[in-house]
Amino acid sequence: TPPRPILSNSLTTVIAQYPLHPCIAQTLLLRGRVLADCGIYGVADCDIDTDFSLLLQAIRNVEMAVAILRKIDQEYDLATSLALLGTLRTLLGHFNEADRAYEEALSLFRVMRLDAKYDQSQARDEETAAICEQSIKRINDGAANVFYRRGKLYQSRRMQEEAFGWYHKSLILSKCNGANREDSCVRRVVQCMKSRSAIEKIVSAYIDD
Repeated sequence: TPPRPILSNSLTTVIAQYPLHPCIAQTLLLRGRVLADCGIYGVADCDIDTDFSLLLQAIRNVEMAVAILRKIDQEYDLATSLALLGTLRTLLGHFNEADRAYEEALSLFRVMRLDAKYDQSQARDEETAAICEQSIKRINDGAANVFYRRGKLYQSRRMQEEAFGWYHKSLILSKCNGANREDSCVRRVVQCMKSRSAIEKIVSAYIDD
């Protein structure tokens, strides 16, 4: 099990004041996303492109949502929230924390996929089997997104070979899930993998060895 980020005492105190309910977690996530968008794209009345203080506030809200989701056993929402947390941490250059968030998200998706596969094998009618199939596709989509995000993380650290490994996993999983080359989940990965500088660095590494 990957290590979980340690929350500050102040954050733990704030979380204790909230009811343990999915709606509270979703509200915190929504607030985190809005703050993140404002931080990344800037506020309309300001000329600043990126407001890192807003990104820090976004992370705080997402971390609180994650803490609540852990306590109420909402695995899928927890996994997608960890993926968002990893993305925000990457934007701030908190690479180790981002990587841990992605690893925990992937661990959750693996467990969920195994459970869904088992339920599918035990399905007694076509309707139940179809529901399980949709659940597996949803989980695969979530995992493919984390693979892609983790690839972006490694590419931002100029670890091109590792990045390509994660991009490849994302591409394969998306294609297994029925995506084609025109789908955005495939196009974004292909675009990253076609990066000329990344390819040149990988080739140079092999030549130098």
